[in-house]
Amino acid sequence: MLKCIIVDDEQFSIDALLKYIDLTGKIDVIKIYLDPTEALNNANNFENLDILFLDINMPNLTGIELAKIFRPRVKKIIFTTSHSSYAFDAFEVEADAFLLKPLTYAKFLTTIHRLFTFGRKNDYPHGVSEKDYFLVKNKDDGLKVVFIAFKDVIYFESCHNHVRIHLNDQRIVTAYLTIKDILQLLNNRDDFLQFHRAYVLSVCQIKYISNDTITLNNDFSFPVDEKYKQEFRQFLSSRLLKTNRSKS
Repeated sequence: MLKCIIVDDEQFSIDALLKYIDLTGKIDVIKIYLDPTEALNNANNFENLDILFLDINMPNLTGIELAKIFRPRVKKIIFTTSHSSYAFDAFEVEADAFLLKPLTYAKFLTTIHRLFTFGRKNDYPHGVSEKDYFLVKNKDDGLKVVFIAFKDVIYFESCHNHVRIHLNDQRIVTAYLTIKDILQLLNNRDDFLQFHRAYVLSVCQIKYISNDTITLNNDFSFPVDEKYKQEFRQFLSSRLLKTNRSKS
């Protein structure tokens, strides 16, 4: 487990960070500070930390100033801030990463993978890269961390305060996530689409389409929501093969 501390004067930012930390299953939060001066006063209590998650714009003491004190005590400093203008200052104190608020899980996970060995290519299960899979805690199996390859996902289903991930081996993994979290995770992918408020599907898992109803490879069917019909039409238009043969 990686050891980290968090210094941020905004509780909602801390809550977002804790949610993503929990989802990775790889990071142990040692201490949280809302007051940067308190973190400064306790700096000597920490040695060999793996990560310092550090806000920049805080009262009385900036994250830049605090980073100078913690730099010898921590392997990686990750700044979290709402202001991209601080990026130059952050790297002046040898920050290792810079996360803009509001944080997204996709960006958070990519950053952690980049900075630590468990995220490097040689350490991925089956030799795949970080773009091929994600990790979640399975609500229905004691919150065990589960490796899921994107190619194995049929669709994501929103269920109240969690998401069910339907896989092509008939497993269903339930995670404390929202569809919004899933869309952030899939932000740079074009192989997953949303045509219904409750479902995000893998394009490769579509079995057939009939009368605006989509049937997937596991024989689950759902109608296209009115809200998504324009996107659905564009999808069909761009993917449907048409003949160039002239009519006689």
